[in-house]
Amino acid sequence: MSIKTFLGLTVVGMLCLSCQSNVYQISGFAYGFMDGDTICLRFESDGKRPVYITQVVDGKFTFSGETGATTLCHIYPKNRPESTVSLFLEPAQIAVELSLLPERNRVSGTTINNTWQQLNDSIRILGQEVVKTSLLPVNDSVTQLSRIKTVDSLHRRMSDCILNTARCNSDNPLGQYINENYKAPEFK
Repeated sequence: MSIKTFLGLTVVGMLCLSCQSNVYQISGFAYGFMDGDTICLRFESDGKRPVYITQVVDGKFTFSGETGATTLCHIYPKNRPESTVSLFLEPAQIAVELSLLPERNRVSGTTINNTWQQLNDSIRILGQEVVKTSLLPVNDSVTQLSRIKTVDSLHRRMSDCILNTARCNSDNPLGQYINENYKAPEFK
């Protein structure tokens, strides 16, 4: 075997091994946090206790390690657990934006996490419409009935978004998570 063939096979072998790595790397951006603030990561299945802890340095934080399976996790500041961002931990590079305002939290970097963020964005927008519609003044029963129908329609769209995401992702952990945890409402 020539040296050229040997080197070519070595490179191909290294590429195949790197594709099967169980290593994850989370690069986080902490907006509004101070250096030294504690950031926690916990698995959905572990209840409320954090599994890993890191600190904010220059507005950033990182988590890295190995994972054998893709699983739902939560990252949050220790002193403000309501500012949680949820993500699917998987062997890949994952980007997280953590803010003091939970609606600004974002996750990206993998197909599953990009789809998860898109679903969360859609539900947030529709939820804001429900609140806005519910707060409009009602002067008569016709207007009230119209608002009820609008809110019902928005709830149906939310459910459709969730079910469509589950259907389109039935072969991966995101679709499986939705199918196991989401119970669609019974609309009349």
